[in-house]
Amino acid sequence: MYYRLTRSIYLLSDDKSLLFGIRNKILYIIYLISFIIPLGCQKSTTDFSGNWTAKGANFENTLVLNKIPGQKDCYKFSFSGWRYSYDSYTKQNIKFSGNMNEDFFIIQIDKGKAFYSDDNRTENKEFPIYNEGEERCKLFFAFNEDTIKVKSSDCHLIYGGYGVTFDGNYSKY
Repeated sequence: MYYRLTRSIYLLSDDKSLLFGIRNKILYIIYLISFIIPLGCQKSTTDFSGNWTAKGANFENTLVLNKIPGQKDCYKFSFSGWRYSYDSYTKQNIKFSGNMNEDFFIIQIDKGKAFYSDDNRTENKEFPIYNEGEERCKLFFAFNEDTIKVKSSDCHLIYGGYGVTFDGNYSKY
């Protein structure tokens, strides 16, 4: 089809009828635009809602994502997990647990990445979880079709026992 259109335009360019040639060139441009534009607009948003897990020999974490209705690529997230860590007090490996499960744990995915920080969290002044000047917990998410990579910073002992972090490569189950 492309060959026929270009051949027609070439043959018509030799024609004395300039109006006919211009009209065909315009139709050709419209045809190209109508073909190219839909290719760029077929971007689909993946729904990451559901349960995701990261497992190892001495740990297991679960990430739950719930899509927030009416907001593009916004999710409420929660973590739960455990890890065997050596406890120097008892001098043995202990299974420590941890979780993050509050309504304010919300992320928005943009270009396959999301970020959460406790910087905006309002603390109970009577029982603060952070000491004065202490860095706040930050979570970094990288989304692919079938995996989510999570990396944390400054979250140790804030949301879990000794050695518990929610870092890992999560797969849907």
